[in-house]
This record gives sequence, C-alpha cells and structure tokens, in this order.
Amino acid sequence: MYTFEEIRGNTPLVEQLRRSAASGRSSHAYLFLGGAGAGKRLIANTFAKALQCEGEKRPCDSCKSCHAFNHGNHPDVIYFQPLKNGKTYTIEDVREQLLETVDLKPFQYEKKIYIIEKADTLNIQSQNALLKTLEEPPAHVVFLLLAERAEAFLPTILSRVVVMKIRPLSAETIADYLMQAGHLAEESHILSAYAQGRIGQALELVEDEGFREMRQDILGKLEVLPSMSEGDAYLLAKDLEGYKNDLRFLDIMELWYRDLLTAKSLREEGYLIQRDKKDAIFRAAKEPAALLAKKAAAVRTARMRLAQNANFRLTMEVMLMDLKETGK
Repeated sequence: MYTFEEIRGNTPLVEQLRRSAASGRSSHAYLFLGGAGAGKRLIANTFAKALQCEGEKRPCDSCKSCHAFNHGNHPDVIYFQPLKNGKTYTIEDVREQLLETVDLKPFQYEKKIYIIEKADTLNIQSQNALLKTLEEPPAHVVFLLLAERAEAFLPTILSRVVVMKIRPLSAETIADYLMQAGHLAEESHILSAYAQGRIGQALELVEDEGFREMRQDILGKLEVLPSMSEGDAYLLAKDLEGYKNDLRFLDIMELWYRDLLTAKSLREEGYLIQRDKKDAIFRAAKEPAALLAKKAAAVRTARMRLAQNANFRLTMEVMLMDLKETGK
C-alpha cells in the first residue's frame, strides 16, 4: 500500500521523488499535474509516506509512521480540501485550515505535510493568501498540491513550487495492469483504450455499468446507421440527446472509426481495439478508406463544435448526415 513500486510509468518523476525521500531532502512545495485518474493522489500519498518514514528503505511499511499512514491516521499528514462550498477553495478555507496551523510544530514526526487536493480550484484571493507561506515556508512544512490545470495558478505560485507533470500511460501498460488485477484480457484491452492514459480512469470504467451500456448502444447505432433513412437518422440525433451530459459517446464513435480504418488497411483483428465487435467492424470496413477517414474527422469536428457551445441537436444532425454517407 503506497509504495513506489506500485506506481506505473512516469519513471523519471518517480525516481526523483524516491531520491528526495531517501536523502531526506525535499523542496518545500510540489505541484502534481495530471488529468482525472492520472495517479496524482497515489504519487502524492506515496511521497508523503516516504518523507515521513523512519526506516532505511523509504517507505519501509514497518515503522510506526508507515503504519499510521496506512491506517489513515497519520498525525502529521494533513489533507486540505474545500469545505465552505465543497467545490472551490475560499480564502476562509486557506486561513482556517492552513494559515492558522502551519506555524505549529509537527505533532510527532520530522515534517508536517499538507496535501492540497483540487488545488486548481483555489481562487485568486486564496492563492494570494497561500503565497506568503510559500515565499517564507516554515522549515518543517512540505506542501503537495494536486491539480489538473497549470493555467489556473498565478505565475507567482508556479514560480515557488516544483512542477511534476504526470504523463499519460500507454494503453498496453494499463491493459497489463488490469489483467494483473484479474480482469479478462479482452475487457482490459478495450477499457485501456478508453482510459486515455490514466489507470484511475480505467479502474472507474471497470465498475461503470452505465458506460458498458452506452458503448453497446452507440456501437449498435453506428453499425446500422449507413442503412438508415434520412428521417431515421434525424431521429437518432434526438436519441443522442440522452448523452448530452456525457460526451464519452464521442470517444466510442472515434474508436469505432479508428478500428474501421485499421481493419481496412491491416486486415488483422489483433490490431483492433474493440475485438468483441470484430465481425461488425470487418463488415463496415468495406467502405473506402478515404470515406472512413472523413467520418472519423466528422466526429472530431462535432466534438470541437460542442466545446464551442454549439447547439447539441444541430451538431448531432450534421455529424450523423456525414456518418451516414455511403460513397455510392
């Protein structure tokens, strides 16, 4: 539980943290940047545990500090979360949870570590309140900030932290992880493609029955779309409004056309992502490669338009007309 060996990928970053923990010398503040499910919390927790460890190999999982951390009651590792509204930090959060306690000595161990989750939701006032402490930090304090967006921070904050960018993992790495956790090879291969380089995302998808149902629904619609009448295709745009707040359906569409192009050019099922749909994929891959590429581009265009707040229904209608094209 929370060892450097558990962390997949990002080897240079992990080795840097491992060396810092082993030497007992660390910066006073780190910013871990990565998308949702990228492993920010795992890496920050492991680093915090290692910094507090009293053993020779850090973390040793044997000392009192490691045991306290594993049981979730370490007195000198403080988790800092937005309390006033539960979504964004206010200046009151910073003052009450951090500034009033930061100068107090650690309760039992060498360091006092603050793990600040969702740090990119610190508003300007709360960042400015934190800034003075980052400029003149107490010697015993280490801040670990977790965030998805570097652009959310003031330049003065970024200049006073060590930025650690967590890179996406390969689909193969994630699939191997899922298989080692006991999941079937075919399912692991499929979900790893949808995880977008993030193990946490893959683990959420494993438990997400709604995503499985969405995937079956969307792939079924795409399979029959070319043979639909225009009227039925327009009705399909209405059906898609049920996914208006979950744009993962576009990921499913993109990977479908990626598989069609792969089947068209390579004619090998081993290169497909959605191998459970291989028969349908090879049937649909009879269209010209240029047309399949055009359809993949239509999905990407729809995603871009939705990101620009285009009308959902109209965007879906335009996209579906492009996807329905047969080239005849």
